[in-house]
Amino acid sequence: MKKTLTTVLTLLMIPVVLAGCSNSSRQGQSKSSSSSSSQTAASNNSKSSSTAVDNQTGRQALKVRYEDRSFTSYLDHEYYEEHLYKYVPGTVDRNKTYSWDAQNVSTKTKAYVDKRAVATFKDEDDHETEHETFFRIQLGSKTGQKYWVNEDALQDDHENDLDD
Repeated sequence: MKKTLTTVLTLLMIPVVLAGCSNSSRQGQSKSSSSSSSQTAASNNSKSSSTAVDNQTGRQALKVRYEDRSFTSYLDHEYYEEHLYKYVPGTVDRNKTYSWDAQNVSTKTKAYVDKRAVATFKDEDDHETEHETFFRIQLGSKTGQKYWVNEDALQDDHENDLDD
């Protein structure tokens, strides 16, 4: 009788033990899946930051308003945090970007502005529209290559450029 009772209890315990092992292995799998998905998300974020160079965080501009402008400015003391673009970001699928290092510039370099663009984007968080201003510039001389830069790359005339 003891053998039968022991056998029955053992048979009942096996599924319970297996279910517990199965849940813990699933939790381990879900932890590893979530960590691998976190790693994937992190690598996607790093990819998106590199693709942000191509197309301003991958967002498409809803509309862009261009205006002729003509003024001279200097590069902001943190100009290198911005990018140089061939086109206004958000207007083309693959926007060519240029390195500041290749331009041989500093904060004392003149930037000749000939156009301004105000791009309208839809904010993914609250679905409201937001505007970003870009200027088309030539660096150092009026005969060089033209680039589009975010307004933050240029000094404002009314500021002393110390409170950014």
